[in-house]
Amino acid sequence: MVKQGMKFYSEEFKDQAVNVYFNGNESLKDVARRLGIKRFTLQDWVYHRGKSSKAKKDSNLASSNSSIMEKEELSPSELEALILKLEKDLSIEKMRSESLSKMIEIAEREYKISIRKKIGAKQSLK
Repeated sequence: MVKQGMKFYSEEFKDQAVNVYFNGNESLKDVARRLGIKRFTLQDWVYHRGKSSKAKKDSNLASSNSSIMEKEELSPSELEALILKLEKDLSIEKMRSESLSKMIEIAEREYKISIRKKIGAKQSLK
C-alpha cells in the first residue's frame, strides 16, 4: 500500500475556497468536490477561518443583504426577486424553529425529562 503525501495549499487558495463556501448556496461536500479537495480539509479551513461556519455564513448573508439594501440602483424586478428570496429564507427558518421545538417536546415526553431552560434555574457546578 502506497501512502500519498500531504498536499499543501496556498493561503490564498484556502481563503478562496472558504469564500466560495460562505458566499454560495452549495454544501461543504459539493464545494470540496468541485475544487478537488477533501471535505474534511475544507471543513477544517472553514472552522479555522470562521470558528463557526454557521455564524460566519449568517453574518455574510446579513452583510450581503444590507449591502443590497444600501444600493438604490435595484430595479423593481430585482427588488421583487430579493423579497421572494428573503420570504423563502424566512419560511425555512420558521419551519426549522418549529421542528426543533417539536423535537424537544417529543424528547421531553418520551424520556420524561425537562430539556428547556427554566427561568431562574440554578446553574450546575462543574
